[in-house]
Amino acid sequence: MNTLARWIIASSALLAGGCATQSQLSQADIDARFPELKTLDQALQKADAEEVDLLSRALYEQARSSYLDARKWAAGGSDKAHELAKQAEALLDQANLSTTTAKRELASVLSARDRAMRAGAHSKFPERFAKVDEKLVDYGNMLARGKIADVREGRQALAQQYAQLEVDALKQATAKDAEQRIAEAIRKDADDYAPLTLKQAQAELKLAKEVLESDANARDKAAVHANKALQLANQAIQITELIKEFKQSDMTDEQIVRWYQTQLATAVAPVMSEPDFGQPNRDLIQAIANELKALKNRAESASQALAEARKQHAAELAAKEKELMALRATSEAERERQAQIEARFKAVQSLFSADEAVVYRQGNNVLIRAYGFSFPSGGSEIQSENFPLLKKIIQAIGQFPGSRIEVSGHTDNRGSDELNMRLSTERAEKVARFLTDVGNLPANRVSSKGYGKTRPLASNDTAEGRAANRRVEILIIND
Repeated sequence: MNTLARWIIASSALLAGGCATQSQLSQADIDARFPELKTLDQALQKADAEEVDLLSRALYEQARSSYLDARKWAAGGSDKAHELAKQAEALLDQANLSTTTAKRELASVLSARDRAMRAGAHSKFPERFAKVDEKLVDYGNMLARGKIADVREGRQALAQQYAQLEVDALKQATAKDAEQRIAEAIRKDADDYAPLTLKQAQAELKLAKEVLESDANARDKAAVHANKALQLANQAIQITELIKEFKQSDMTDEQIVRWYQTQLATAVAPVMSEPDFGQPNRDLIQAIANELKALKNRAESASQALAEARKQHAAELAAKEKELMALRATSEAERERQAQIEARFKAVQSLFSADEAVVYRQGNNVLIRAYGFSFPSGGSEIQSENFPLLKKIIQAIGQFPGSRIEVSGHTDNRGSDELNMRLSTERAEKVARFLTDVGNLPANRVSSKGYGKTRPLASNDTAEGRAANRRVEILIIND
């Protein structure tokens, strides 16, 4: 719908819906107070150009209706125009989005429709064309409702209807053109100057009509004869005009032949710079044919090489695309894995109080630095008060099925190096054995080691530092 038509409709709506008791704003006042209406009008114009009214008619008409209502309320100075304009804009956005989908899903249909229009089918068969267009409108509305599968099922048949309209229009035009061209040839005296060619044209046109009379569906075959008739009629006209020109110029037979040779030399110049007119005409024609054949062979070879190159390029492109998709899938899987690890890490963190343990993430691994163990002085036996902490450690390990567990023992610097190494080793072993015996972890998943005082976390000069250094660490390794 063009701007003038829309303005007329809008004006009519204003006149019909205006309130007799309320003064009407001028157009300038409307534009100043409701600038979105002008923007919306421009958006509707753009939608018209994009055939949104054809490919998403239901949404488009709702948007247009809201726009007209907005103009009516704007003329009366009502703020309701803002609400209606916003509604129209939202509907038009939906229509534009649906149209984009339609252009993708109905690409073959729209291409067939365009060809049919170029062939003049919409003017030659207006009722048939309008009927098919209505089906296209239905499909556009179906897409807007999300019925993509139904549209995909029927779009080929719809494209075929447009294709048939194109064929019918072309055939009608071809037969009509041939008849008109033959009549023109007769008016130009082709029956006197080119009677044989004219009779051939008339015979081909007759054949075209006879084919259709015997089989109305044999339109392709009839079109071949009609096209041939058109070609022969054109040829008869050209022969007639040349003969008349020769006679008017009073050219001798020699001049006519020399004229022909000049025309031929000009035509073949791209493949034969100097035709040898000293040889018999049939030999010259054969030489020209050989040159043209060689040129054709070279062109075909080049075309084949280009096709092979394109095929190879397409294969390489497909391989790269496949590789890229694999990388994307791997990346997505890795992101998902990291997200799962992070979620499990946070779950492990939440298990322990600050007095019991501190949990760290080291890449994909999780380190539980447990300070809450209570061992007898100089001993490594696990006390019953340690059971709740150990159960939490077992729960934490359960967050990572298939992981490997390294238990390490650490002491402060009190006592001899030998004693500290023995205590840290025994305590790590006892915790590891608890994990396998009570936690039911496979023994091959759990290892232990003591480090004595060799890995302090803080200074052993203070009580707090020594307490921090006396610990058991559980490293959950996720390969």
